[in-house]
Amino acid sequence: MKAATLQMRCAGSTIDISVEGKQHGHLSLPCATARSALGTVQIPVCVIRNGEGPIVTLLAGARGDEFDGQIALHEFISTLKVEDIRGSLIIVPTMNPIAARERMRLSPVDYKNLDECFPGDETGSISEQMAALIFKTVVEPADLTIELQSGGRTSVITALAAVHFNEQNSALQKRNEEHMIAFGAPYSARLLPPHVGSLANAVNTLEKEFIAVQLGGGGSANTRSIEIAQTGCKNVLVQRGMLSNELILRSTRMLEVTSEKNYVTAPSTGLLEMCKDVGDEVYMGSPVAKIIEPGHTGTAAVVLKADRNGILMARHHGGHIEQGDCVAIVADEVQR
Repeated sequence: MKAATLQMRCAGSTIDISVEGKQHGHLSLPCATARSALGTVQIPVCVIRNGEGPIVTLLAGARGDEFDGQIALHEFISTLKVEDIRGSLIIVPTMNPIAARERMRLSPVDYKNLDECFPGDETGSISEQMAALIFKTVVEPADLTIELQSGGRTSVITALAAVHFNEQNSALQKRNEEHMIAFGAPYSARLLPPHVGSLANAVNTLEKEFIAVQLGGGGSANTRSIEIAQTGCKNVLVQRGMLSNELILRSTRMLEVTSEKNYVTAPSTGLLEMCKDVGDEVYMGSPVAKIIEPGHTGTAAVVLKADRNGILMARHHGGHIEQGDCVAIVADEVQR
C-alpha cells in the first residue's frame, strides 16, 4: 500500500450542501469513550436544496436537557418537500447527541457546554471538536442561522425570539430584528451582547444574521412551544423568500435585558417559592420569590422584590436554590 493512500480517522460529513434534493446524513467525529474505544459521534443533519437562493441553517439540541427545539426540528424535517424550498435549508435537530443521550446539559465526556465552545477547536476536547465541525460545515455557509434553545432542567423561559445588542454593527442588528419580528413568538427580546464561546458570538464575528429562540424548559417539552417553533421557522423562511406559504401574523411584545440589574440572584440557599411565573407582569417593590430556610422554624423567609416594572422573562425551575443562582430575569417591556 502506498503511503499516500493512508488516512487518519478524522471528522467528516455524509452530506453535501451543494447537491440538489433532500439529503439525510450525519456529521461524524471519532470519539473514544469508556463504552466504545473506536466510537464516533454521529450528529444528524438534513439538507434540502432546490436551486439558487438563500442558505438558512436551523439548529437545536446544543444541550441535552433542551427538548422542545429538538422535537420541533425533527418533525419539521418530515413536513418539507424539495419543491417547497427555494435555496438551501440545513437542519441539525440534535447538535449534541452525546449530551442528549444522557439528558445532560453538559457533555458527559468532557463536561463542557457545547454552546460555550464556538467557533470550536479541531484539536481540542470533544465538545470543541464538535463545535468546530458544526460551525465549519453548516454555520459558516449560511446567510442566516436560527438556534432553538430552552431553559433546560434548571430554568423556564417564556417563549421568545431574541437578538443581541450589536453596537459595532447596527445594520446587522436591524436585519436580525426583522427576522425576530417575522418569527412571531409571543415575546421578542433584545439581550446583552453574546458571551465569547457562544454560537451567537461566533456568527456575529462572521457578520452574518442570527436569532436565538427560547422555548420553555423545566426538563420537558410541550405542544405549544413546539408549534411556536415550527410556525416561527416557517415565517422566517417565507420572509426570506424560501417558502411560498402565507406569513402567519402573530402579535409579539418587545422586551429588553440591558444590564445585570435585570437578573434577580439568590442571596442565600433554601427552599424556593416563586411568587410569579414566566410571562407575568411584575411591579417595582412586588415580591418575585421567597427563600425559606428549611432547617429552622420561626425564621422569616427572605423576600426578593422587583426593582422595576417589567415582565418575568425567566425563572429558576425547582423547589430548591443555592446562593448565587439566578432566581429570575425581569425584562423591561419597551415599544418596538
